[in-house]
Amino acid sequence: MAIPTFEPGNSIQFTFVSSVAPDSAPIFKVTGVADTVIASLTSIQSTTTAFYAMYTLPSSQGFYIGEWFAQKTVSGSAYNFVKKFVFRVEETNIP
Repeated sequence: MAIPTFEPGNSIQFTFVSSVAPDSAPIFKVTGVADTVIASLTSIQSTTTAFYAMYTLPSSQGFYIGEWFAQKTVSGSAYNFVKKFVFRVEETNIP
C-alpha cells in the first residue's frame, strides 16, 4: 500500500467511519515519527458513524502518524476504536 503524500501547508480532510456510533466525537491526533504530538483535534460529525477533521499540514517535510481515537460503552464496558496510519509531507510542486 502506498503512503499518502501531501504538500506542505495544504489543508486536508481526514475521515473516520465506524460501524457503530461512538459515545462522543472521535479525536484526531498527529504525531511526528519521534512520537511528539503536533496536533490534537476534536472531529466534526457528518453522520452518526462518520466524522471528519480538517488539518493544515506542517511546513516541515517528513513522515507523520495520524491517529483516530473513539470509545463506545456497551453494558458498562468501554471499547476503544483506534485507527493509525502513516502519511508523508513532501514538496512535489517545485516552482
